[in-house]
Amino acid sequence: MDLLAITQAFFMLGFVAMAAGTLYFVLERNDIKPEHRMTATYAGIITFIAAIMYWIMTDFVGFFDQATTADVGATMPYRYIDWLLTTPLLLVEFGLIVAIAGGATKSFMTKIIVADIIMIVTGYLGEVGEPGSANNWIFFIISSLAWFYIVYAVYQVKLDGMPDYAARAVRIMRRFVLFGWTIYPVGVAVEEFLTLGGADVGLAVSLAAIIFVIADVLNKVGFGMVAVAAAKKA
Repeated sequence: MDLLAITQAFFMLGFVAMAAGTLYFVLERNDIKPEHRMTATYAGIITFIAAIMYWIMTDFVGFFDQATTADVGATMPYRYIDWLLTTPLLLVEFGLIVAIAGGATKSFMTKIIVADIIMIVTGYLGEVGEPGSANNWIFFIISSLAWFYIVYAVYQVKLDGMPDYAARAVRIMRRFVLFGWTIYPVGVAVEEFLTLGGADVGLAVSLAAIIFVIADVLNKVGFGMVAVAAAKKA
C-alpha cells in the first residue's frame, strides 16, 4: 500500500469518525437535562461541520475515483475553513462546562475566541506562503503565541469549588488544548522541514495531512465526548 492510498484511507476515516461522532452527540442529547443540552448541540455541530469538510476533501485525494489525479495539497483551504468554524466552538464548549460550575464569563470567552481566530488566520497565512519564506515563520510564531495565550487562559480557570465531575472534565479538556492542539503545528513543521530538506513535496503534504486527520478526530470527537459526559452528570 503506497502513501497516497494510506492518505486516502485516513481522509475517509476522518469522515466516518466525524459522522459517527455527530450521531453519538445527537443521541446523547436527550439524556442531558434541557438546560445543559447545548453542550451536546455544540459537540454535534462541530463534528457535523468536520464531516462535511472531510467528505468534500475525499474527492480531492481521489478516494472515490482512483483514475483522478489526487491533489492532497488542495485540501488545505478546506482544513482551515473547518478550523476557523470549529475551533471557536470547541472553546465555547469548554466555556459551557466551566459555566455549569459558575466559572465562565463573557469576557473570558471573548478573549480566547479572538485569540483562536488570530491563531487560525495567521496559521493559514503562514502555510500558503512560499516554503522557507521569512513571513511564513513570522505568521507561524504569531499563531503559536495566540495558542500559548489560549493555553494560559484555560489554565487560569479556578477549579476550587467545582463539582468533581466538572473539575475532572475541565482538567481533561485543558490537556486537549495543550497537547492535542500541539499536533497541528507539528504537522505544519513536518511539512515545512521536509520541503526545505529536499523531500518530495507530495510526501511532505501527505504526511502532514495524515497528522491533521489524527489531530482532528482526537480533538473534535474526544473533546466533545468529555464535555457531553460532564453535562450528563450535571
